[in-house]
Amino acid sequence: MSAKKQTDAEIVDEVVERHRHCRDVEATARSNFRDDLRFLYADAYNQDQWDPAAIMARQGAGGTGGRPCLTVNKTLQHVLQVTNSARQQTMGVKIVATGFGATQKAAEVLEGIIRHIEAQSNAAQNAYANAIMGQVGGGIGYVHITTDYVRGVDSFDQDLFVETVPDPLCVMLDPDAQEPDKSDAGWGMLITEMPRREFDRLYPRDKDVDGASPFDGAMSHDDQQDWDGKERVRVARYYRRSEIDDTLWATPAGPVRESALDEDGVSLLREGGAQSRPISDHTVEWFLIGGSRVIDSGETVFKHVPLVPWIGIETHVDGKLDRKGLTRLLIDPQRMFNYSASKFIEGLAAQTIGSWTAPDSRVKGREAEWAMANISPPGVLIYNSEDPDSGQPITDQPPEQVPPPQFSPGYLQAMQSSDQQMQMASGQYQAEMGAPSNEKSGRAIGERQRQSDTANYHFTDNQGMALRLIGKILLDAIPRVYDVTRAVQVMGIDGTMAQAIVDPSIQQAHQQVTPGGPVPQAPAPDPEAVADVKGAILAINPAIGRYDVVADVGPSWASQTQETFNALMQVVQADPALMQKCGDLLFRAAPFPLASEIADRLKPATDDPQAMALQQQLQQAQGVIAQLQQQLKDKGTDLAIKAQGQQHQGTVDLIKADTDKYKAETDRMAAIGSTDPAALRVLVHQLVAEALSGGGNPSPEDGAMPAMQDGPQGPLPRLPSSNPPGGEIHAPNPVTGAVDA
Repeated sequence: MSAKKQTDAEIVDEVVERHRHCRDVEATARSNFRDDLRFLYADAYNQDQWDPAAIMARQGAGGTGGRPCLTVNKTLQHVLQVTNSARQQTMGVKIVATGFGATQKAAEVLEGIIRHIEAQSNAAQNAYANAIMGQVGGGIGYVHITTDYVRGVDSFDQDLFVETVPDPLCVMLDPDAQEPDKSDAGWGMLITEMPRREFDRLYPRDKDVDGASPFDGAMSHDDQQDWDGKERVRVARYYRRSEIDDTLWATPAGPVRESALDEDGVSLLREGGAQSRPISDHTVEWFLIGGSRVIDSGETVFKHVPLVPWIGIETHVDGKLDRKGLTRLLIDPQRMFNYSASKFIEGLAAQTIGSWTAPDSRVKGREAEWAMANISPPGVLIYNSEDPDSGQPITDQPPEQVPPPQFSPGYLQAMQSSDQQMQMASGQYQAEMGAPSNEKSGRAIGERQRQSDTANYHFTDNQGMALRLIGKILLDAIPRVYDVTRAVQVMGIDGTMAQAIVDPSIQQAHQQVTPGGPVPQAPAPDPEAVADVKGAILAINPAIGRYDVVADVGPSWASQTQETFNALMQVVQADPALMQKCGDLLFRAAPFPLASEIADRLKPATDDPQAMALQQQLQQAQGVIAQLQQQLKDKGTDLAIKAQGQQHQGTVDLIKADTDKYKAETDRMAAIGSTDPAALRVLVHQLVAEALSGGGNPSPEDGAMPAMQDGPQGPLPRLPSSNPPGGEIHAPNPVTGAVDA
């Protein structure tokens, strides 16, 4: 049923019913989530890691019992070990072309657009980080995908954004969804609270809305908490997914949906007996509900409910849904540690400093000093060596200290045992937590770290599952949001920015365009080929072709670059001669300043195709001279031929000198990274032309200057076709080697 056929009251009733259903199914999971988060963030002030009964027994009703209840929160560090490791990884998706006209060039642009959407939303630091903390800490986190007008400019263009959901308990998502990533959820709602004054500012036409809300218990508040409708308003953003039935017809041009045809076209297909089958697509509509009233509604650009869950461990036992993260596994070992630490300190506090035993005669007259010796010991304790009355020496035993009773080390051992149990429960041992270990090499340390990653890889895998759904939602929405020709920002994996054009009017997945229009594309066996035109940028039509999404939860770009540099360093150390061939690649991956400048200077000159072509032309010219010299040697001493050979030799010398000069200039330009291939090509032809025909050299009319012939690598010197005077010697063809008769 569409929204147009339902009244606002029916929509609200539907929302209330679905809200209650979700609340009943997730009652246990939501209650445990609250307890887990309280335990995770406990400290010495709130003492949320202690059972209330234990606090009452140790400190009494007014907290005057005097027995300590210490909170040494080791749980948070174990959780942060997992979440911070995830934040150091690359959080994103890869787009792969899967056919029907899709190309990988267009897929790369789409991937760059999604990466730019994540960057402008600050998704990695905000939305993703918050969702991961909820996932690992309490078992669930959420990300909200929205559309809004382009921020910071006056424009009617809209863009996509990835927003944070600070409190996962604000989200109600279809509990009957069967897919692990909840991609088949039929509905979802995001419920928030705002001050009445803020609500009136955002929705001035609905100032009279009743603050009473049907969403009891939707937030993290207790269900019994009273709701003051005068001060705050509860707002719900409700998404509902609907199916759109259609028919797919087989036509000579390919499959076509019936919704894209007119009645005559459908009739012709039916009369012609064309093959058809029913299909369905999805659309998502939204409703904004304030209090008990529908404030706004409309269609979205999404095919899935844009509330993406990041799930930790989800279980269904005896019909009860529960979700947990790493915190739940550490509760009992953490309480054991806190109790043992409290008892240990309590025992130490009860210890006496010690006491003294002494004969009466030794402390006579000094009783006050010795009475306070175990409480506030003075710097010097004096005892009598003579009897104060008779003055005779005292032979009694001097005062002796009585040592205090030894405190049992059992509680200290219990603390160590509970610490080991926390390590076993989390899969993170002392080496992973930063303590010194026996591993010395970087490889051994990496293997130890990988063991910890494996123990908690289910969190990483579920993060990839959530990222893939985010990528699918964005990929489906891009053709609908970018529905007119517009320039877009494309971000590379290394953070570099480029521009592309989304143009729904082009008839192929990608095409290069210039300010003057599209670049004609010559037929090529490689469908990914694009014209190399200066000033052109890539345009794509995201509606053409099909694409798939792959989650990328791997090392960051900086980590990949560092690993590449380390690998190249090992290769070069094993074979230093490789530095001449790949030294520029080594420094290209080096993670320190000026590395790219060093790489440009180490780039081999042979990488310049213009220089290589000129070198080949020089070798061919030298071959012609060698043939001429061989004729001079075999046929005699004809002066004209000798003169001609000398002139040719002089020409080759000039070519070689100019070539050496050009090669030096080319090496210099390659070293500073400023070579312009187009300009360099013109320079090569100019140098060769001047060497062969200019600069005061003999002209072809004199019979001494060879003409130019197009060879496999460019113009070649040609000997004059006429016979020299005074002889019958014929010049060989410089290409075939045959001598003309």
